[in-house]
Amino acid sequence: MVSYHPMRAGARPWLSAALAGTVLVVLAWRPLLLGGQVPVDGNMLALSYPNWSLGRSLWKSPRLPLWNPLRNMGEPHLADPQTMALYPPFAALSSLPDFPSFLRLWVVLHTVLAAAFLWLLARRWYADPAAAAAAAALAGLNGFLTSRVTFPNHFAAAAWLPPLLYFQAAGSWKGLGVCLALQWLAGFPPFVAVSAVAVLALACSQGTGGLRCFLKGCLLGIGLSAVQWVPFLELLASSTRALTVDPLIAVQYSLPPGELAKELLAPQWYAWSPSMSGDPAIQGFYAGLLALALAIVGVRRGGRRERIVALAAAAGLVLSLGASLPGYASLAPLRLFRFPANWLLMPASLAGLLCAAGIAKLSPRWRWTAAAAVAVDLALFAQFPRSAWAIPGLLTDPPALAAAVASGPTPSRILHTRRLMTAWMAGTLQEEEDYLLMRDFLAPSFGTAFGVQEVFSYQTLRLKAADAYQKRLGAAPAPDLLAWAGVSTVVTLAETATRVRRSDLRVRRAAGPRPRVFLQPDRCGRASLASYAPGRARVAVAADQDCGLVFSEMDYPGWRAAVDGRPSPHARFQDAFILVEVPKGEHEVVLDFSPASWRLGLALSVLAAGLLLAI
Repeated sequence: MVSYHPMRAGARPWLSAALAGTVLVVLAWRPLLLGGQVPVDGNMLALSYPNWSLGRSLWKSPRLPLWNPLRNMGEPHLADPQTMALYPPFAALSSLPDFPSFLRLWVVLHTVLAAAFLWLLARRWYADPAAAAAAAALAGLNGFLTSRVTFPNHFAAAAWLPPLLYFQAAGSWKGLGVCLALQWLAGFPPFVAVSAVAVLALACSQGTGGLRCFLKGCLLGIGLSAVQWVPFLELLASSTRALTVDPLIAVQYSLPPGELAKELLAPQWYAWSPSMSGDPAIQGFYAGLLALALAIVGVRRGGRRERIVALAAAAGLVLSLGASLPGYASLAPLRLFRFPANWLLMPASLAGLLCAAGIAKLSPRWRWTAAAAVAVDLALFAQFPRSAWAIPGLLTDPPALAAAVASGPTPSRILHTRRLMTAWMAGTLQEEEDYLLMRDFLAPSFGTAFGVQEVFSYQTLRLKAADAYQKRLGAAPAPDLLAWAGVSTVVTLAETATRVRRSDLRVRRAAGPRPRVFLQPDRCGRASLASYAPGRARVAVAADQDCGLVFSEMDYPGWRAAVDGRPSPHARFQDAFILVEVPKGEHEVVLDFSPASWRLGLALSVLAAGLLLAI
């Protein structure tokens, strides 16, 4: 006699769906998971791979990674959101031995995160396994999320929207607050803003109780993430970036109406029309025509909740047009971040819920067929690469120039001239040689992945002091300016060149770079580093007269100096570097970076965590 176990029987569809989901993820990320390749574009070379490498190296320091000495002659590290310095999954996965292993687990982890929570939410709303499976497929494999693979911080932050929607729907302000904090720490503030709008729309559909949950969750999330955003606000105030960007910059990477219509309505559009007006990693979007048709069914046959979700999704599509919308750039809240294409995050996630609503309205015998068709459509779209794929060595093998820069007797810096940087930024990466040029000549900030210290680095939040010094170098790279910045290597472009070609790139050695610490005026004594770690230096000084000790890293709020154990005020040398007055004789000078913004943010986060546990 065979006993019947209803739970086991009922579990079979879920197990089958989980197995099918695993197969779909593997197929979607076949080059990464099975092919041993990594996606490569300018974003990966200049931002993502260096951030991973920096995160690994700086966390080896006995101090928190508060300061980064490699970029832009020194800048805050933790305060920059895109470094993900305090994002728990980044800290955990950065311990893996190599970048491909990190990226594989990163993609799988956040794909599962997004899919699992939208599955839970669709299951909660519609109590149908096929509808939930379709929602999960759209959450984890939609074209918007998969296109962001070269931005690990974008990928992670986007994956947190489904958990936010789930906890809002469940009325859990604690879960909502924790997920908001994690999304912020994932390192892409624009997606936090877009997610807040999406969750607010859901809260409005829930009435007063939903709005109360939303507000309490936001306050908790703000408190828990204060450890990062308080230093971030200080960095923002000290940087060249204003709170709101220039109107012309605010509409960069807007989707033209025709392109949006193609991405929304055309089946497998990348197979036959891959041309785009901007970066595919930013403007890519795909949910599929079948998913859209099912979403329309879900809205038409659904209730108030589905109509509000549909309005939020439609708003995201419309706002992604950016430059095509009259008055878009004149509204200050819309100029808090660049790239109107970021608004596509809302329809990318909300489409899963609306599609689930449509499937739930179908005849039971067609539900799994529809869900499978949606999933297969997404998996097929993922087969078309929207960035180049290469062997990991393109990123991880140290270029010869990196060893040459580090070959001097003291740590020195590399300078890419502004003329070269202008030509690089104006160009596009189309051929393998374009990537090799960026690699071989250490395009900012790629060299920092190998410990190369840079005068000019890729950075949205460049310090005003660093920017002013870089402009002086660009106007007239005088020997003293180069020497004070410790420049040993200059990479420039031939005067007659109109684009960046190998034959037109020039590498020259600069004469007499100063060490990281030196005395002013010249020949007034000796100074040497007794010990050094990011954000802390101990210097032995033997001065023949009263003089100034120059520490050639950017002065920034939070740097403190002590001479022979006594706090000492410091000034700026050349309106950029730290200058400490030292009297005649032998002394020990300690320079330490411990910003009050970090301590205040940490205190607020600890307080918020305590309240969370106590309530």
